[in-house]
Amino acid sequence: MCGILGIVNRHDQPCDISAAELIRMRDTMTSRGPDGAGVLQTKNIAFAHRRLAIRDIQHGAQPWVSDDGRFVLLYNGELYNDDELRRQLIARGHRFITNCDTEVVLAAYREWESSCVDHFRGMFALGVYDLERQKLFCARDRFGIKPLFLTELDGHFLFASSIAALIAHLKFVKRPNLNAISHYLTTFRLTLGRETLFEGIWQLLPGERLLLDDHHVHVERYWDYPEQTETDITYDEAVERLNSLLDESIRGQLLSDVPVGMFLSGGVDSNTLAGLMKQQRGQPFAVVCGGGETEDADDFPYSRACAGHLQLDYDEARLGPENYLEGWHELIDHYATPVSTPSDVIIARMARHIKPSAGVVLGGEGADELLCGYAVQHWSGIDFDLAENLHYGTWPVDAATRLRYAESLKKHYGKQHFASPVAQYFDLNSLIPTATKAALFRPEIWQQLNDDRPMYDTYLAAFVQWGERPTSEKLHRLLHRVNLEALLARLDSATMSAGLEGRVPYTDHRLVEEMFRMPRSFRIDVDPEEPSPYLAAGELHQRGSLRSKRMLRTLADRLLPRQLARRPKASFPTPVQSWMSRHWHNEIREKFQTSPFGRELFREEILHAAGEHPEQIGMRAWPIWNLLEWGDQHFTRAA
Repeated sequence: MCGILGIVNRHDQPCDISAAELIRMRDTMTSRGPDGAGVLQTKNIAFAHRRLAIRDIQHGAQPWVSDDGRFVLLYNGELYNDDELRRQLIARGHRFITNCDTEVVLAAYREWESSCVDHFRGMFALGVYDLERQKLFCARDRFGIKPLFLTELDGHFLFASSIAALIAHLKFVKRPNLNAISHYLTTFRLTLGRETLFEGIWQLLPGERLLLDDHHVHVERYWDYPEQTETDITYDEAVERLNSLLDESIRGQLLSDVPVGMFLSGGVDSNTLAGLMKQQRGQPFAVVCGGGETEDADDFPYSRACAGHLQLDYDEARLGPENYLEGWHELIDHYATPVSTPSDVIIARMARHIKPSAGVVLGGEGADELLCGYAVQHWSGIDFDLAENLHYGTWPVDAATRLRYAESLKKHYGKQHFASPVAQYFDLNSLIPTATKAALFRPEIWQQLNDDRPMYDTYLAAFVQWGERPTSEKLHRLLHRVNLEALLARLDSATMSAGLEGRVPYTDHRLVEEMFRMPRSFRIDVDPEEPSPYLAAGELHQRGSLRSKRMLRTLADRLLPRQLARRPKASFPTPVQSWMSRHWHNEIREKFQTSPFGRELFREEILHAAGEHPEQIGMRAWPIWNLLEWGDQHFTRAA
């Protein structure tokens, strides 16, 4: 795991940056790579690197230059099929002098050029510069486990692992991106498509590669979800396939020259990983659970029970309201962005807690998105399609069922028809909805935001690109793409703040491809005992009739006691809503009523009222407070 920084002068002149400034930008990422550092300035490039040593610790220093001096590589990630690729490349005439995958990445690029990423199994963000042809190649892994941010300044093209490194450039002028800010308030997500919260800084999306020459920047997608669905596979065979592929993914991700541990929440995702990991390793390994110090922090008994059942080395990271605030402000400084979700601070503390015992941790991110763990959200696509049937008079069953379904939609959405799948998505998934933001933002700011049209258009483009499939299938892809990317960014930033490598077995692309080929009913369905299956997703969930993550729970039954295998969805408990109203009232009032950035964006009377009574807006206070802390740091005169 590393921090990379590349600058390319597109005019074939030396980069307009001193060695001291390059090092200063690089060292904003010291926590991402505390074990080594390097720079290379030659011809029209200036490359810099911070290293976290995980594999072949004695070798792998970067920037990595090819033997003939033609190619320079910056690489952040891990290839889990390193040995397989090495054998293939040796057979094609390549020779290796180290056991690190950095050398394999560059050899793969030399052999297959931009198609090299099709051969990679792992997580990565990379840049390769061809000094002879003056061309840059960049790529990001299929699901966005590793970040890659980009910008252009005075004819220079820059890429880096962190926004903090790019805004440290002396010529970068910081300006807030209003569209991304509005999107963050609604979704907790720090990016909107390629856009970030800073104007002029964008990201390479998951599964994309970039080619740059003197005149053009060309970006293309190299991976997408499989088209075909297996129809002749049985449920039991599908569970066996899940078991086999998840086992294979874990086996690859256990490869390390430093100890490997786990984040253990006590939920079925991490419990299953722990069970399979213990089967493979045999020996105990370090696990940690985290949460806030509250009476109802109920993850700890389940994670403790799982660790006891598997005989693992268990520890807990607990935060009270005061040390949570301290950790939160540290992360805002580290990210150069707001914190995405309240759990970020907990995960960062867990990372610090386990770092003395492990250099790598496995996490359960990706299981919910892949195997339909968000019961209401994953089933809600059916709500849209059935609402269309109601609207256009094509209801598939009897009139009485039609009437009851219409009433159920009205109860849970406040309406019986949706303008579009995107409108329905935001009806169900908005923390601060568009109607509320119209009253929150200053009128001139809301006019610039064009009633959130850019946000809606970004999501509409995702639905459109997947053609005429059922809405439920499109929604599954959307949740896997945008929700997972946000969670992976959170994990990467939180673990990297402690110099810890986070790995995510549920995001192995072969596993993902196979699971997306499975019949959807194997992942989520309605209980056959439910007497009224035609109800809105929210009502079915309230009745306990939506069976989410079916295959994973069946697999977990083989590994763990039933109370651990069948526990409802859980996360690391983070009681910020309670703390905001009971412990942080003074801090919120002062920030909401004195923030210069807040006065630039929001109606002063709304902020003032929210600061006096944060309990009245609940969790909506959280992203607003984050924005104010971040904005005051970066966009006021004092900043």
